[in-house]
Amino acid sequence: MSIYLQLFLASFFWGTNIIVMKLLLNEVPFLFLATLRVFLSLLFIGIYMKYKKISFVSYNKKKMIVIGILAIYLNFYFTFLGMNQVKGIDNALINALAPTLTFLFSIVLLKKKPNRNEWIAIMLSVFAFLLSIHFQILSIKIGFWLLFAGMFLYMLGNVLIQKWKLESTLNLSFCELLYGFIPLLIHCLVVGQFDVRHLYQISLMNWFLFIVISGIGFAYIQVTYMKSIQVIGALKTSFFLSLNPLFTYLESLIFLNESFDFLHCLSFALIGIAIVLIKKRINSDSIK
Repeated sequence: MSIYLQLFLASFFWGTNIIVMKLLLNEVPFLFLATLRVFLSLLFIGIYMKYKKISFVSYNKKKMIVIGILAIYLNFYFTFLGMNQVKGIDNALINALAPTLTFLFSIVLLKKKPNRNEWIAIMLSVFAFLLSIHFQILSIKIGFWLLFAGMFLYMLGNVLIQKWKLESTLNLSFCELLYGFIPLLIHCLVVGQFDVRHLYQISLMNWFLFIVISGIGFAYIQVTYMKSIQVIGALKTSFFLSLNPLFTYLESLIFLNESFDFLHCLSFALIGIAIVLIKKRINSDSIK
């Protein structure tokens, strides 16, 4: 399976996961749900590594702790805190800024020199986001800023993986989840949200969706993004995050009964153009 198809499938899981999380947040406290989601992904990757006899020995432990705290613990904390404060489509459209953030991180941390296509793609992504919020920057809800903070930390963690030249392996994904899960669990216990009785409130269907989409799905997302960062780089990988809103938008209309917005559709079209532009650069780099 090509890296592009793998990223497309990962975007489906990511976009669908927002719908599942919004449904479950009506039944389970946000920090407990975030902790449970990371635990399931950690469990599935751990079982697979045990089956494949892949070593659990952690290399570059200090760097992996930093990445785990940034990309898992803090990312999940801010994301789940803000998720219920905005609509399903808005949860995903914030990802339209992912390439812009990664672009800036790449310039500062990786000393990257962008080409014309990348500049155009970045500007299209920013414009698409502004269009999706009807250019009402001053009236953005606090939930948007919390989601932005979570994404900021996640993309920073991804760029650090590339900067520190950490080899993209299942071991790295497992360690990232582990070092993010531990502070999440401690935080959940401290604030009194860890209560297994919440699990009995989840319906059988929601349990199925949670395990498949948020457990197995997030594990797949982590492994795929790690691999993609090594193959095509953090910046190009971040552009495929922009596919997430498309899945979330369609599913929000169906499952959350959210209203249709023409500007959102136009935003998706612009994001699609940005992805095409960046993919052309990827292909030209591969030929060279």
